[in-house]
Parts: sequence; C-alpha cells; structure tokens
Amino acid sequence: MVEKILFIEGTTDDTNGDLRQGFRRLLSQKLRGVMPRIVMGDGIATTLKKFLSNINVNNKRKRSEHSFLLIDLDNPKSEKDNKISDYNITDYKNYIFFMIQEMETWFLLQPEILDDYYGKEISKNIRNKNSEQIEAISKPAEYLMKLTKDTKKGKYHKVRHGVSLLEKINADELAKKSSEFETLIRRLRE
Repeated sequence: MVEKILFIEGTTDDTNGDLRQGFRRLLSQKLRGVMPRIVMGDGIATTLKKFLSNINVNNKRKRSEHSFLLIDLDNPKSEKDNKISDYNITDYKNYIFFMIQEMETWFLLQPEILDDYYGKEISKNIRNKNSEQIEAISKPAEYLMKLTKDTKKGKYHKVRHGVSLLEKINADELAKKSSEFETLIRRLRE
C-alpha cells in the first residue's frame, strides 16, 4: 500500500504546542488504520512548495494520487476555485481541501468545545449558529480572539489553544457540519 501524505498549512514550531499532533488526533478518529503521514508546511507559500515538490519527485499523476493539501481558504466557500487558480494548482484540484475560512471555523462549528476549554459560556455569544453562517465569518481567528479575551485562559492563541481545541473536536460531528472536511476524510480513505 502506498503511503498517503497530507500537507497542512500551519507552523512547524512546537514551542506553544504541536499542531501536527493536534491534527493527527482529530484525523485519527476517522482514519484509524489508514492515517496519512502529516507534513506541516508553515505558511501557505512553504506548504504549497512542499506539496508540489512531493508531486514532482516522480511521475506527476502517480504522486498526486497520494499527496493531499489542506490549507486555509481565507475567503468564502464560493472562492475555492478562484483560490486554486490563483495558486496555479488546478491540475491537482481533486487533492486540495480547505479549512473554510480558517481552522478556527471548525471550533466555532462545535461551540461546546469552546465552552468546555475556556470554562465560560462562549457559545451564547456566537452570533451565527448554522454551519453556513459560521463558515461565512470573515477572519474567524480574530472573531475567536474577541470571544475569548475575558476568559481565564486569555484570548485565543492559534497554536497554544488551537492544538488543545483540535483534540477536542468530534470528527463525526465536524464531517456532518463541514462538507469540505467530510470530503477530505472520504478521499483519504479511498
């Protein structure tokens, strides 16, 4: 069996926590026995470079079937095709998945984990309740910082808090609320 590799936009610096481990724990809920190797890529430019370098090592078609990319969209869901075109990676669009609009959207889709982690009813202050409204929030990381600024843990920190929150996400629930996550899981299982 050929190893699948998932390149994820996110820091490799584990000073404040290991994002790779957070993603591993989340994905292993759905991919036990077929886990891909996770490679963190730091920023978007480095992540794309790692993804494309891996594909270009051997035969493009063969390698692209086992290489996947997970990055922030930083835009509404309707902009997926434009973003793929902007990055000049349309040949690989079936292997590219987005956190819409950012990873933090996943936390907002399961507000009970925020309540539990921060020890405060943050969910009551989330203005948008359904999945489409939450995925439409521009700059969800900034929104999460505002929601958590008065908590004992302090305002949201992308790595220090993000790792713990990734580990609390219920992958089954996330797959129901995020079609992009559900498709990523399905493709990694194929």
